[in-house]
Amino acid sequence: MDIWLIEDDFRIAAIHADYIKAIEPEAQVQQFLSGASLKEALVQTATPPTVLLMDLFIPDVTGYELVTYVRTHFPNIYIIMVTAAAEHEHVKALFSYGVFDYIAKPFDEARLQKAFRQLRLTRAAFQKKPHFTQQDLDLLFYRQNNSAAEKRLPKGIDTFTLERVIHLFNEQMYTTLTATQLSEIIGTSRSTARRYLEYLVEMNVLETKLLYGTVGRPERNYVLCETYEQN
Repeated sequence: MDIWLIEDDFRIAAIHADYIKAIEPEAQVQQFLSGASLKEALVQTATPPTVLLMDLFIPDVTGYELVTYVRTHFPNIYIIMVTAAAEHEHVKALFSYGVFDYIAKPFDEARLQKAFRQLRLTRAAFQKKPHFTQQDLDLLFYRQNNSAAEKRLPKGIDTFTLERVIHLFNEQMYTTLTATQLSEIIGTSRSTARRYLEYLVEMNVLETKLLYGTVGRPERNYVLCETYEQN
């Protein structure tokens, strides 16, 4: 996952980048000190970032102008506001602009971790097939706090491990996995790994294909559900 960060104070930008790397160690993080440099990078890149963390107050451009630009030209980028501007008019306006999250400065790593946790769950939801049930939509649009989300999970499945498994597929670290392979990656028993994989099958995030070996019964192979382009 590519994560871009625009913050005109290089010291604060470095702190935020450290937070990001602690939460998403595999992420490719780029820092920008001005709106002009960010726009130039967006135009030139073949792969826009998944996430943009941005302050509202950038010296060479207003935050509203930058959000509008990104929303117009790069609508798939998730925008997370990281700003000291928590006044009613700013929050309401940027909410209407469709920002994914709004984090008030100063903040700690735990708050940013919460934002990325919700982001992973949201991205996983869009890996599903085009039809969403009402329950799917409720989980997508009515964001719950972590304790509530934990209560919804079946016994034996915790949020952290579930998100880690989703992350393995979402970031295409693995296109297919068996329960045996997953157990080695996350350090659990084979039965525990299978529990997580089967839960994601039930949630229509993964689907199974039989993997035939030379001896014994075929093993279930887990892959992301097929996605379809929308016209």
